[in-house]
Amino acid sequence: MRSVMALWKSPVGGFVDTVLRGVGQVLLQNNPLSGAIFLAGIFVSSWVAGLYALLGTVVATGTALLVGVPGASVRQGLYGFNGTLTAIGLAAYVTRGPALVGYVVFACSAVTIVAAAIYNFVNSEHVPTLTAAFVATAWVFLAGLRQFGALGGAAALTAPRLPTRSSSGASTPTPSDLLFGFFHGFAEVMLQTSVWTGVALLVGILVNSRISAIAAAAGSLIGFGVAWGLGASETTLRGGLAGYNAVLTAIALAGLYYLLSYRSALFAAVAAAVSVVVEGMFGTVLAPVGLPTLTAPFVVTTWLCLFAASSFTRLHAVHPEDATTPEANLRSVSRRWDSLTPRNAGTR
Repeated sequence: MRSVMALWKSPVGGFVDTVLRGVGQVLLQNNPLSGAIFLAGIFVSSWVAGLYALLGTVVATGTALLVGVPGASVRQGLYGFNGTLTAIGLAAYVTRGPALVGYVVFACSAVTIVAAAIYNFVNSEHVPTLTAAFVATAWVFLAGLRQFGALGGAAALTAPRLPTRSSSGASTPTPSDLLFGFFHGFAEVMLQTSVWTGVALLVGILVNSRISAIAAAAGSLIGFGVAWGLGASETTLRGGLAGYNAVLTAIALAGLYYLLSYRSALFAAVAAAVSVVVEGMFGTVLAPVGLPTLTAPFVVTTWLCLFAASSFTRLHAVHPEDATTPEANLRSVSRRWDSLTPRNAGTR
């Protein structure tokens, strides 16, 4: 046991810890065990996606260390998770081959620089970067491939087209639709379509925070329900495509970046519902250029909710650098309150 602990505290063990935290941060969990469970869930769906996720996280984290990003941020995995998603995204949409590995390494090095730039832009407003760097980098590296032929192009992307009116929505969902839609709402965060991946991601969140797990589950259900009510197709509902942005939005706002209360819980639920509409907007806007929505709806919805924080007198925002888990945020506030509350020196 001592040898294992010594290895974990070594530079190699520290790097492994950082990489696993990077995978965990995809779903806003700063916990290496959560990251390990997430990574296992990706491998369950696709060993290729799992390897690319690991490669992307290692490259992004290594680049951050190489250019001298502050160590605390790197150790928390804050410069790894965008690499995780960028690598999985490119592997999902680009024709696979030896050249793709180099392209992924190139993109995951770049996403670290993009993440640092976005951090410098939003940090003054006490707003986290979220997955904005992944979205921006993936769009650039996917769109750019349309002009180059060495990688065979972004074969899995939808061809550019004018937006069309959606057909009539799905009929009343069956229990099977709800089950698949619920867990796929988690899996799609990692661009996977496996129920077992969704189960693993939910378990990984639960390991770190019960409140975040409940928020994530509620987000997936809200996304499913709102999309069904608005007439989304059965493919959208069953595939979790309406749920994954709502999952991330609910986690971010229900206790993590806003102190948990009944008001912030309701606020997070409304924001999760709004993210579904924002996702539809992005689908329409991006159709002419043939790019995927990715997690842009989560970023835009959550940023708007956090940029507005100074106007809310009954919601208490948590600075990104202080945010850990909803439970820890509540304990921190409780300790501060206790330190300010006069205590009786004794009784007579």
